[in-house]
Amino acid sequence: MIDRGMIINKLTEALKSLPYVYALWLEGSDAIGTADEYSDIDFWVDFEDEYEEAVYGVVETALGEVSPINHKHVMNHPHPKIRQRVYRLENTSEYLIIDFCWQLHSRAKEESTFIENDRVETVKVIFDKKGVIGYKPLNIADFAQNNESRLTEAKYRRTQYMRAEKYVLRRQYLEAYVYYQRYVLEPLVDILRLIYTPAHADYYLVHISQHIPEADKNRLEYFAQIASLDDISERISHAGGWFDELLSRYESGLR
Repeated sequence: MIDRGMIINKLTEALKSLPYVYALWLEGSDAIGTADEYSDIDFWVDFEDEYEEAVYGVVETALGEVSPINHKHVMNHPHPKIRQRVYRLENTSEYLIIDFCWQLHSRAKEESTFIENDRVETVKVIFDKKGVIGYKPLNIADFAQNNESRLTEAKYRRTQYMRAEKYVLRRQYLEAYVYYQRYVLEPLVDILRLIYTPAHADYYLVHISQHIPEADKNRLEYFAQIASLDDISERISHAGGWFDELLSRYESGLR
């Protein structure tokens, strides 16, 4: 079976010698050291703008030499300087998705600058010929305005639990479920993010099990595990109290 190491080595070999490719790095599980048999591979490449089509060709040729490509999806990335394609190869695990992002070298330098010792977003640099990747110390003040807006919204939503409760009383599960998510669960996630990952308060549930303590994870899972109107009713009655506890911790600076 073809493994991730073979794919990484092949692409490194194919790209490193090209004069118009300046950097190759990994993000996601490979970067933070949590890759397992279910992890995809998150590649990033920085290249000279005018060689865009050439780089795609080199990557896809190299992948095809490892194993035939049996799936390719071209993403419509919202950033004007980033391109994204997702691949799967024959003779690999069904979970081994290759998520490839290309950035034009003209992308703003600060957008490839990462926070030092960040456990949420970091990179594993394979090569960097022109200092594409940069690092800076964490400065919470950089996130203060966005985090304050998120906190204000979370505090407002915490007061709106009756939007879910009324659908419980009407015995309308689908409506109760969606309003529970928005006005009960999401405020809890937001306040936990503000406490533990203030530089990434917008991550919602993405990898949150790796970012918060076990006790808080287990408690959050309780509020997320909804199977009936009775579950929603029961959890609404406890969620507000936990939110208030977390808010008190956040406002007093406790982590």
